[in-house]
Order: sequence, then structure tokens, then C-alpha cells
Amino acid sequence: MKRYSLLLTVVLLCLSAAISASDFYPLDQVKPGQKGVGKTVFAGNRVEEFQVEILGVLYNSGPHQNQILAKLSGGPIEQAGVFQGMSGSPAYIDGKIVGAIAYAMPFSKEAIAGITPIQEIVNIFEEKDTNLKELENPRPVHLSSLLNPTQTPVAWFRNAGPQLLAAQLPSSLVPIATPLSFSGFRPAAIAQFAPQFQAMGFAPVMGGVGGRAPESGKDATLQPGSTLSVQLIRGDMDVNASGTVTYVDGDRIYAFGHPFLGIGYTELPLNGADVVAVLPNLQISSKVSQTTDFVGSIVQDRATGVMGIAGKKPRMIPVTIRLTTSRNERKTYNYEVVTDPFLTPFLMNFTVFNTLISSERGIGNQTLQLKTHIAVRDQPEVNMENSVSAAANTPVFASVAVSAPVDFLLNSGFRDMELKKVDVDIVAVEETRQAVLDGVWQDKTRVHPGDEVELTIFLKKGDGEIVSEKYPVKIPEDVVPGPMYIMVSDGSTLAQRDVEEDPAVFVPKNLGQLIRAINNLKKNDRLYIRLYRDEAGAVIRGEGLPGLPPSVLSILKSGKTSGGIDPLRKAVYREYELPQHDFVLSGQRVVRVDVIG
Repeated sequence: MKRYSLLLTVVLLCLSAAISASDFYPLDQVKPGQKGVGKTVFAGNRVEEFQVEILGVLYNSGPHQNQILAKLSGGPIEQAGVFQGMSGSPAYIDGKIVGAIAYAMPFSKEAIAGITPIQEIVNIFEEKDTNLKELENPRPVHLSSLLNPTQTPVAWFRNAGPQLLAAQLPSSLVPIATPLSFSGFRPAAIAQFAPQFQAMGFAPVMGGVGGRAPESGKDATLQPGSTLSVQLIRGDMDVNASGTVTYVDGDRIYAFGHPFLGIGYTELPLNGADVVAVLPNLQISSKVSQTTDFVGSIVQDRATGVMGIAGKKPRMIPVTIRLTTSRNERKTYNYEVVTDPFLTPFLMNFTVFNTLISSERGIGNQTLQLKTHIAVRDQPEVNMENSVSAAANTPVFASVAVSAPVDFLLNSGFRDMELKKVDVDIVAVEETRQAVLDGVWQDKTRVHPGDEVELTIFLKKGDGEIVSEKYPVKIPEDVVPGPMYIMVSDGSTLAQRDVEEDPAVFVPKNLGQLIRAINNLKKNDRLYIRLYRDEAGAVIRGEGLPGLPPSVLSILKSGKTSGGIDPLRKAVYREYELPQHDFVLSGQRVVRVDVIG
């Protein structure tokens, strides 16, 4: 009986493949002059037809990829031409789908479009190895990238979109830009990030949100030609990208006909959408739509389009931002962002920046105290604290500082890493608060083990005022006689020095070490006192072991031991984190004491 059941399953799969193949119009039969129809939505959610005339086939327009050149006509296309938002609109010849309208020519006098062949759209998503995703190699992670969070990761802006290409190749077909609508965002925030969105192939447009979250509404269904919406952010802030469904095969939904972002395996919310209007424009027209009901998730995004799964609920990351304004007003923002190593950090950057300029000054003296708490599945909470103080661009620096640990975690390469929630607390003050470590004075230079050395620390504030603080430092009782150094430093300078002197400490070997290392990162609004000596040690499997005996070091350095061992150049005996300051601190001083027997 089991044999017959298996045979029936195989037969059904073969029949399904045969039926799907018979739905497709073969590329080798596409000829100039053929007439067909396309399907898309011009208003509301009603799929309408327009006319398609084949001009020819551009073979090998990409590596093993082809493109059909066609002229479109009918309906609003007569006025608008090829418009943004119709990416994925299916084209048919003799009732069979030939491909997806996906490319356009900006400033073209006629509605000339490039069509991605349907077989190429479907084939690219076939998985030959069920473990394909597991074969991706994680990159080594180094915590030094978190020490200067104002350096925006290059990966966020890596893609050159249609607008950039069109400026260089005005007579070439380029991917139709994807309309991106915003709700809950300041125009200044959209303008600040517009170049990055455009570089990714998005076109910011007017829009609205009328949809419901997956848990609270009925599931929608899509058909070829339907408008779809990809929700990148939803909640108190919303960002939605729209396109058109090309082909539906069971629970599989194919769309766009060109890359959404080209990010491979992903998990993006897929919703229906209603079209408000098609707005004609001399450069390229655009569809304005608003999101409606939940459909499923986009699970792959590749060169010839995207593939979604109907009914599959996406993993979103809940985000809460609590802002204490410069007027001592407390505001809370709740939203969700997509889970994606490329998109999530960028969208966190965008939303934090929008939150700040919606309430606080965009330019002028300002100090922002930041606390970021990130919940990771089956791991301790990740906590980062930082302060930003400047006369200009403070919201920019603050938003990058918040998004940096999110970027670092998602791109760490550890497969068991899953973000569950991000909480951000921000306190704003409309003045710069900076101080420099001006000097350190010690009350004695010769000490016995167990003695205390009183340090007087002098801080010079931005207005020139010098303030002093006293701290007692106890010499360890078990320390052997000899010179010992006491370093007083701000957190950023101390961490950077550690990276330069003992870089191996900052390369975690597993997720637990990574989170512990992030939580132990120095803060730039604290002073640190460190007692140390220049003694050799080692880092073994990511764990620092300072002050090892010479006999142990000689064994570790011998030819019999290799791999997973790196040298340490300092032995730290004590380290103290002093209480948080109201200032962003900078500076480092070192004093010496001689321990006598």
C-alpha cells in the first residue's frame, strides 16, 4: 500500500510539473511582431489587461539570462508609459505566460519594456541541495568594528539602483524602480536616507497603510497581475514596497521579474495592496498604493525576481524606543522591522534617526545618552551603552550607534543567533557635554602589596572649567615586587588600545563569547582605572589568560601546539569602571608605582 502511495505522489508531482510547463510560452517561439496582453492593477485591486507587442529577444543579456523587448499600450499606459510598481506584471501570448515586465527605459517616448522570461524566473529558485543554506560560510567577527560606530558599514549602501544606472546609461533598459511608501516619517528623515533607498532600487513615493498584522486579519489571496506589498517596517512607523505578482503555483508566488534587493534567502512580509492612482511623470511614472491584508512571506530574492510562500508568517523583530526629550517629556514608539542581515541594521538606523528629529533638534549643541538592549534567543541579553555629544549631526551618530550592534550580531556568522526584541532608551539634552582627561596625580610612588594609592583625576570641561575627583586604588596583596602601572582612560580609547595590543581577544569563537564580549565593551561616558604589568599571556579559544608562567608559555609556543592560541602582551591585575558621567569623556594617562617587598 505504501508503494502505491509513493507512486501516486510521484505521478502527481510529474503531472504538476507538466501542467506548469504547459502554462509557459517557450522563449524560442517568441518572434518580433507577435501580439499579446499583460495584466496589472491600475486602480483598486481589479486586475486589468493592456496590450503587448513583441519587438525582439535580447539573448544573453545577462549570464545565461535573456530579455524580451516589447512595446506596451492601452489604459493609463498611454499617458504614464511603463510605471514604477508594475514590476512583475505578467505578459501572455496565446493565453500562455511568456514572462514578467521588469525593465524600462527612463525618458523613453514610448512604453518600451524589458520582459524577464517566465522559465528563468521559476528556475532560479529551484534548490538542488536541501542543505544549501547551511553551506554558507560565516565570516570571522572582530569587535573593533563596534568601537567606532559612527563609521557606517559599507554593506548598507552596496547596491547601485536604476536611478544611478540611468544617469550613466540613458538609452539602456534598467530595472523598474520599486515604489516605497512611508507612514509616520518626517520628510527630513526620508530626504536624509533617500540616496541610500534609491541606490537600492527604491523610489520614495506617497502612500498609506491599511493592512493588518498576520495574527489579526484574514489572509488575502493574490493572482497574476495583483499588486503586492512588502512590509519592511510596520507599527508606529511603516515602510512598504510595492510590485506585481507574475505567477502563482500552489502556495508559491513569483513576482517582480528583477531583484527586489538581490539578498538571496530572506524572510520579508508579503501583503496585498490596493492601488490609489498611477501618477504620470516625464522621467518615469509611479503607482501609489496602500497595504491591505496578509498573504505570506518572501523567502528568496534573486536576479530574476522574488519567490514567496502563501500563509508563511515572517519572523519580525519587535522594537521599542523610549525617548526622554530635552523638555523632559517621555515618548514611546513601538514597531517591527524585518529580520534580514542586510535590511535590519539599515532600517534600525532609519527609524532611530526619524524618532530623534521628530522630537529633537536636527542641528546645534546636543547630547544623547543611549542604552540598547537586545534579546537573543537562548542567550543572555545584549546591553550597550553610549553617549553622543556634538554641535552637529548628533542624531546621525546616535542612530548609527544604536544600529551598529544589531548589524554586528546579525552578520556575526553564528547560525544559532536569532534576535527576539530590541529596546532602546534615549535621553536628550540640548547642550554639548564633553570633558577631557587633563591629568592624574598620585599621592605615593612606592607601595607595599595591599597598600592604597589615592589618585586625583582632573577633568577639563568644554567651557574650560577643571573639576577634580579622588579615587583610592588598592594594590593586590599577592603581587610580587616590581614596577606596576596604573592607567586612567576613557572607555573608547582604552578599548581601541586593547584592540591594537591584543587583537585576538576581540575575535569571539562562539555566540556566548560574542555576547559576553559586547556586554564588556567599554563605554565612552565612563573612566576606567586599570592596574597592569607588561607580562606575557595567551588567548586560548577566545578566552584571555594573562600572566602565565614562562614554562606554560614555552609549551604553548612550541611546535607541538598549533591553532587557537594567540599571544597576550599584558597582565591586568585589577580594573575598575567608575560611575557614569554626564559628559562624553576622552583622554588617557598612565602613572607608575614601584611595589616593594
